[in-house]
Amino acid sequence: MFETGAAVKCGICGRETTVLFTTEREGGTAFDLACRHRNTICPNCNVLVRDDSDALEKVVPLCRTCSPEAFDDDDDE
Repeated sequence: MFETGAAVKCGICGRETTVLFTTEREGGTAFDLACRHRNTICPNCNVLVRDDSDALEKVVPLCRTCSPEAFDDDDDE
């Protein structure tokens, strides 16, 4: 979907950046970005989102739109 050098918006920091390289991993494609974050594609929204995998060889999409509860940890205080 996104090729090396493509302009994208990071799913983690929200900055406009570029794709440095892509790699096929278990669970999908990982996109390593110039902002130093690794993203993947949300299967529901089809946009770049955080890769929440703890293992280098896997990708696990974590989407703010599809899983907002995963991002609400600071709102209860």
